[in-house]
Amino acid sequence: MMKNDFEVGSRTELSDLADRLRGLALALEELNSLGQGGIQADVCITDWVLAKRTVPVLVGRMNGHPTIEDGNIGATTEIFFIDAVAGLARSFNRWYRLGPGVTDQSVLQ
Repeated sequence: MMKNDFEVGSRTELSDLADRLRGLALALEELNSLGQGGIQADVCITDWVLAKRTVPVLVGRMNGHPTIEDGNIGATTEIFFIDAVAGLARSFNRWYRLGPGVTDQSVLQ
């Protein structure tokens, strides 16, 4: 996913994704248990500013979402896994079953 950002229809490498997310979770647990003084940061950044960047999300008509009414258009949080062939995607918050997409041939005909 990191190498070429994101292409619809691509499949995220699960082992790489799981390792990266596990590492993030372990780092946050370490901060929680050791406190700020217990964290060894090898990199120092100066003259920094907090910025935002674009992340992949899905936008479409929702069905069964806990806060978006059925049939309404909504957007997911950041997508971490997608397998369009299997019809499955995982956002930061939940799994999504993928129905036909806007660019699916069956929809265009």
